[in-house]
Amino acid sequence: MPGCGGGPPRVLPLSADVFTLQRAAVLFSFAVCVTACASPKSGSPGVGDVLVPDRGDESCVARVGGQPLTTAEFLQAWLHQDSPGVRALLDELILARLVRLEAERLGIRLDQEESQESRRRAMERLDQDVASGGSGLSGDEFLRQRLGLNPGPYRQRIVERAELDLLAQRVVRAWLLCSEHAHVSVIVVDEREQITEVQKELAAGVAFEELARTWSVDESGVNGGRVPPVVRGRTPLALLAFETAVGEVGGPVREGERWLLLRVDSRPQPLSPARPGELAQSVAASLLERPIEDPEYWQWKAAVVLLHDVDMEPFFQWMGNVAVD
Repeated sequence: MPGCGGGPPRVLPLSADVFTLQRAAVLFSFAVCVTACASPKSGSPGVGDVLVPDRGDESCVARVGGQPLTTAEFLQAWLHQDSPGVRALLDELILARLVRLEAERLGIRLDQEESQESRRRAMERLDQDVASGGSGLSGDEFLRQRLGLNPGPYRQRIVERAELDLLAQRVVRAWLLCSEHAHVSVIVVDEREQITEVQKELAAGVAFEELARTWSVDESGVNGGRVPPVVRGRTPLALLAFETAVGEVGGPVREGERWLLLRVDSRPQPLSPARPGELAQSVAASLLERPIEDPEYWQWKAAVVLLHDVDMEPFFQWMGNVAVD
């Protein structure tokens, strides 16, 4: 289970420092163009809204000699030039919507103090990024002169994205705590024969944590094999985590080209969204103890895209035969 070790949390590509300032400005401008040219179903679009194109309207981003330069032309050209950037932006917008939906379903809210602190940090990061560039311009001057953006809406977008990132951490952890999950530790080795040696040492009474530090090729070995919680599912790892008794060691199972032994440390009782106060307190305490790690986010994303039925067909219609679905 690679990538399960410690380090700074990488939750969602929503925070202001995911891209460089220039990169963020380009993607932001792209989002603004799509927002301006698409026709929302009702009301004004909010942060993270995914706008569905009205196929009956030849939306455009410009007119040249009275002829429309269409949104489809713009998107297809952009995809040719920067396919990873376009897909990253679309992924970000979809994830933002999923966060909002899950926050509503689970009753997760940010209090006023949390929101104010996230706004302050977002503005500090923005100004620090500008200052570190050595332009000698203020933040607003840089946005106007170098990026061609109106500082007010840009700063508001950055603030809202920072709040959304904070909300995302709580949503992902709330989802985990409300799901059937197991706390596990693993030992990952390259060769099947090494599993036999590890099992012999376990039988001789050597502690699992010690063997993880000695044998495991996964980065979790330095932490005694501890990995992020595993949610009940159909993957070999998830099946093993729920087939093995608490306190026992299960496996081996094959994980890609490697072999894995798993110890189930606990299987907590899932919490209920019907008790939002208890859930909020548990989420806050849990995040202080352990930040979100990538595998936890991956499990959340895999579940919620099915729960909320993410349909990217409008994007592929706009792309024609340019994008691979």
